[in-house]
Amino acid sequence: MACSMTLRASILPPFAAALAAAAALAGCAKDDGAYPSLSIRDAERVSGVFEPVTPEPFVPAPQSAETLGRVERLRASALASHDRFLAAANKARGPVAAARGAGIGAEQWSVAQVALGNLAGIRSETMTSLTELDLLYVNARTEGLELGEIESARGDVEKLVDEEDRLMDSLNSQIAG
Repeated sequence: MACSMTLRASILPPFAAALAAAAALAGCAKDDGAYPSLSIRDAERVSGVFEPVTPEPFVPAPQSAETLGRVERLRASALASHDRFLAAANKARGPVAAARGAGIGAEQWSVAQVALGNLAGIRSETMTSLTELDLLYVNARTEGLELGEIESARGDVEKLVDEEDRLMDSLNSQIAG
């Protein structure tokens, strides 16, 4: 008898667990209306027309007098360095013409290289003004300030730098050619 009790006791717990799980699942499957429906409600249906909000126009704040003064000083500095560049470029034309066809390391080539190095140094002064104007532009843009004067000065100085670049490229190509 003890042996058959042991056998029944060892089969009974797994069978009881399976029976309890089946009863629990059967309880989940029954719909007694306790949970809301997942179907689309009337409030969720598409209806009506959405009107986009009209944004207020952005009006940038004016630049400070100090910044405008700095912009004009940078423009004037760039013009002054450009004038020095043009004068130095005129002086460099002679040594560059003399170096045409001379080999690298020749006396004429060395003199022309010094003249071109002087031009590059003066050009860097114009570039410094442009760089500072770029910084003012970025700061004004991120702070929502008026950009007109800075953009105008940047455009003027960029034209000067482009002219200087073309002139230096021309002189360099004359030495090489």
